[in-house]
Amino acid sequence: MNTRNIILSALLALAAMGANAQQDDPVLMVVNGQPVTRSEFEYSYNKNSSVEGAVEEKSLDEYVEMFINYKLKVVEAEAQRMDTAKAFREEFLTYRDMQLTPYMVDQTFIDSVAFSLYDRYRQQLNGKELIRPAHILILLSQRADEAEQREAKAKADSIYEALLNGADFATMAAEYSKDPGSAERGGQLPWIGPGATLKEFEDAAYALQPGEMCAPVLSQVGYHIIKMMERKQLEPYEELKPQIVRSLQQQNIEEASAEHRIQKIVEASSGRLTREAVLDSVLAAHLDNPELRYLVQEYHDGLLLYEISKTQIWDPAKADTKALEEYFRHNRPRYAWDQPHFKGFVLQAKNKKALKKAKKLLRDAADEDWKTIVKEQINKDSVSVMVTGPYLVHQGENKFIDRYIFGQKKTELPNNARFPFSDVTGRKLKQPRSYLDAKAAVETDAQRDAEDKWVAELRKKYSVTVFPEVLRTVNNH
Repeated sequence: MNTRNIILSALLALAAMGANAQQDDPVLMVVNGQPVTRSEFEYSYNKNSSVEGAVEEKSLDEYVEMFINYKLKVVEAEAQRMDTAKAFREEFLTYRDMQLTPYMVDQTFIDSVAFSLYDRYRQQLNGKELIRPAHILILLSQRADEAEQREAKAKADSIYEALLNGADFATMAAEYSKDPGSAERGGQLPWIGPGATLKEFEDAAYALQPGEMCAPVLSQVGYHIIKMMERKQLEPYEELKPQIVRSLQQQNIEEASAEHRIQKIVEASSGRLTREAVLDSVLAAHLDNPELRYLVQEYHDGLLLYEISKTQIWDPAKADTKALEEYFRHNRPRYAWDQPHFKGFVLQAKNKKALKKAKKLLRDAADEDWKTIVKEQINKDSVSVMVTGPYLVHQGENKFIDRYIFGQKKTELPNNARFPFSDVTGRKLKQPRSYLDAKAAVETDAQRDAEDKWVAELRKKYSVTVFPEVLRTVNNH
């Protein structure tokens, strides 16, 4: 076959592969020229359907509209080049790398570290056995005087004598040992080797055979009565390897091995590759894994959605206080209360004079000024009044306000010996007077209305095509 025929055959094969792929995963919609496959839509739809309060009550058609709006916002964010911002790139790549590094785990590296740890421990043993002793500790301070030393020694000797006369070691340890880590286990310690504990303890313990017990041994922390439970030789590496690897995994050895492997590839490229380029290639090599591909894309698009929503809707709506006040006035009935509210502060003072002064100064304080008033006028020299708030609450939400504002005279107030005098200052409102009295709800509604207008503009700005015949096959193919 000549070169021309080889190339033609290859092109035909690629075309067939593309046709099969399109048939297996057809395009469901096109947003601003960008195709969205059925599998991508299904990933989003099925994932969000399992989230309580997300889309479980929405029909497929309703979710399509939500998904289109989502995609349009991402398109707009990309048009504004938000995906090129340094902060965005750093955050996205950090997340992406977390998803991709498991594919670079180097088992050879992990095995090497595991064997190195085993071999180091084997050398540390230097032919000695591992031991598992139990002990009863009678604490003795290094600064103890002679009387305290005699008392500790006498106590240790009496316990040892009781053990020699048949007392149960575990019971005595639980009752008398001052080593909290081992006392509740009958004095038993974990397997240890040379250099793992105090020298005096180690020398005495290694001199014992299983079942043997020694007289009280003095160390820098006190007297030990030691009983040898077991002794053994270190197991072969292959027997301990799973345990060592599990321990390393708990210390993130897999991430370390992946980084080691990535750096080896970067170094071997002699500067042609960066860490980012290596992980780009990992993602490209796993494009047949839709779960990974769409998870990374979902985070990418989610970050853009957050940034564009913050700059386009959330921040501007919250910052424009005049617009919020106007929005409140035009929609006042929406924010009506079904019961009066109190707006103000709870005061607790050391004396009545300080309480009276604080009540007067804070009665009409603006939200942004009250902290300055407390710091510079009320508690300038010392803390004489404890101020909490500002509150905007109805009856039943605060005991102080219930008692002083809503007439609940029998309400029992918390006792505060340092600040025994209490009162409240502010105003009782039948209905909200400004948007600040319903701030959270007004901001939410204003942001929602602004978002609806913005989405309508995006719908006009960018083209969207949905293929109904493909939509009908979602979760049904």
